[in-house]
Amino acid sequence: MKAVQLELFRSLPPGVLEAAGVTRRYAAGEVAFTQGDPTTGLWVVLEGRLAMERVGPDGVVYTTGVQLPGEMVGMAGLWDQSGYPASARALETPTVLLWMSREQFFALHRRYPEFALAVSRSLAARLRLVLETIADTRGRPVPRQLAVFLSTLYRRSGPDIALTHEDLAHMIGVRRETVSRVLREFAQRGWIAVHYGRIRVLDPTPLEAVGELMSDDG
Repeated sequence: MKAVQLELFRSLPPGVLEAAGVTRRYAAGEVAFTQGDPTTGLWVVLEGRLAMERVGPDGVVYTTGVQLPGEMVGMAGLWDQSGYPASARALETPTVLLWMSREQFFALHRRYPEFALAVSRSLAARLRLVLETIADTRGRPVPRQLAVFLSTLYRRSGPDIALTHEDLAHMIGVRRETVSRVLREFAQRGWIAVHYGRIRVLDPTPLEAVGELMSDDG
């Protein structure tokens, strides 16, 4: 996918984005940047998916989110010039990212008001998604938390979700064995199909209501 095909950049004149950014390709498992690295620029996912991973005070790695094509990474650090709050690991081969320096981003932001508006809309949508996810999962049983994440990713990117059981365990802070057990239950009900390194949503409707249908036994 070309960057200009993404909704975020459609307001820019032809050739502007290509001149401002650099395209970089990563294989699954490769790290684009590491938690704490200086935020020197903005990243945009063109193809593939990025897992955002943060090391907590206890030394445990938590997956804080998954970035999909068209989404920006590292925006917060552009404004306050802090380091990246999490590391970015490619989940697919290839994962293609567009990198744009801080200076180039703000030059486009100042020169093209429609682009600045699109950036604001993207940030607002991400904030809304985060708040809704927190509200839907905080204090809920593991089946409910997994159902929320799977249904959210289904709405964002379609039925194929390139996440491992370990990735999901890191995202909700539980053991891998617990995630595997719940996913098996979902699969037995015909809601999902579990493949190596990937989950396919077969029926998203019951995932939305799984908190009412199931309870967690640990």
